[in-house]
Amino acid sequence: MRIAGYLESEGCKITVFHQGMRFTVKFEDGLYEQSFKFRESDDIKNVEDIRRLIDDSFIEEVKSRFAVMRDSVSNLMDRFLQTDDVEAESLEEEII
Repeated sequence: MRIAGYLESEGCKITVFHQGMRFTVKFEDGLYEQSFKFRESDDIKNVEDIRRLIDDSFIEEVKSRFAVMRDSVSNLMDRFLQTDDVEAESLEEEII
């Protein structure tokens, strides 16, 4: 797989990869990433075609999913840390 190019977007990095008969478009926002694959065709032959395909509306949908991903991980970490607190309290009770 090779990097075929980059797309401009505020708030996330967009890299276009090409491998065989497929383009992979990877969106990155800090620790999170989303990838979308498109088959090479008569309509999608190069990075310029990918630039026309990936419109502002699609990018906003991707950014919205990043927000959901961040919330999911935040909720997960809250649950994890609360579990650690409960286990620590239970150990303290056993020691006393």
